[in-house]
Amino acid sequence: MEITIAKNAGFCPGVGLAVKKANELVKQGKPVYCLGQIVHNSQVIQDLENKGMIIVNSVEEVPENATMIIRSHGEPPITYQKAKERNLKVIDVTCSNVKLIHNKVEREKANSFIILVGVKNHPEIIATFGFAGENSAIIETEDDILDAYQAYEKTNLGSIYVVSQTTFSSQKFDELLDEIVKNFWEAEVKIDKTICRTTEDRQLEVKKMAKEASCMIVVGGKKSSNTRKLYELAEQSCPKTFYVQTRKDLENILMDENDKIGIVAGASTPKEVIEEIKSELERKWEGSGNSKKLARI
Repeated sequence: MEITIAKNAGFCPGVGLAVKKANELVKQGKPVYCLGQIVHNSQVIQDLENKGMIIVNSVEEVPENATMIIRSHGEPPITYQKAKERNLKVIDVTCSNVKLIHNKVEREKANSFIILVGVKNHPEIIATFGFAGENSAIIETEDDILDAYQAYEKTNLGSIYVVSQTTFSSQKFDELLDEIVKNFWEAEVKIDKTICRTTEDRQLEVKKMAKEASCMIVVGGKKSSNTRKLYELAEQSCPKTFYVQTRKDLENILMDENDKIGIVAGASTPKEVIEEIKSELERKWEGSGNSKKLARI
């Protein structure tokens, strides 16, 4: 059995900085509140909560004058306004790539209708939508294009500006873009594919690994949008693909002695979790006896 870990597996730079800052804050011993999960990974969240971080769902839940973290996904302008009204000390760890998109749509919205390509209920898209203003729309599937066009028709704008969620599927963005261009044929279409380089590199690597592997293990939180995309991409070329969060999820997976296993992981998955998965695969296989054709991992 051969096991290979993807080069781009684990924390992206933005998530790494956010988690590092959160750990620094909780070490100070004072109450630290985080608006939503700082990353979509249960192990990271549990660790920070054990150290004293308090996760809240709204600014109103944070006591006045307290410290509040704005997570890597970002927040819409109204959140900053509410935090100021409550005199909160805001620690903003919004990913620099996400902040750049906020700046871009704020600059463009005076002259263009803004189209955000991404998952509608994803916190990053919700945050960017707040900066895009009223003349904007979110497109997640082809079914959303007509609604976006009808909203565009109600404006006096002659152009559209298209950006993307940083962790969206690159392939899906390109497919949707073709349809957007067809439907907004009379408008000037300005395209800014704002999927971050780390995400694109990760997706390309997964595609290549899945074509060469007999089994793919995708490691990450169930709420992680980018990990879900990796799973979908891997499954396209490797039917024997499994989505796991911890080593316990490996218990009922069957492995063959000739399996070539690829391990990939989302941007919010810690390196130690990835190594733990690899070690568990090796330990279970060795413990099963090499004479067995199949081993339940």
